[in-house]
Amino acid sequence: MAQTDPTSESAPDAAPAQDDKWRLRYHVGDLVHYTEWSEDFATVENLYAQYRYGEYGHDVVIERRTEVEG
Repeated sequence: MAQTDPTSESAPDAAPAQDDKWRLRYHVGDLVHYTEWSEDFATVENLYAQYRYGEYGHDVVIERRTEVEG
């Protein structure tokens, strides 16, 4: 018989607050470029789509930075 973990349902969230920031890394020729860190993932995701399917960049990656406060 399967049992559930009671700590996952009844325990308060003990994880510290986290702020995620996102940026785009892409290559143009042999040079690596980075965008500014942004808290707005939708903007970075939109840039990713433009750069990935565009002619000017390659190896396009979304990077994530998590800042843990505690």
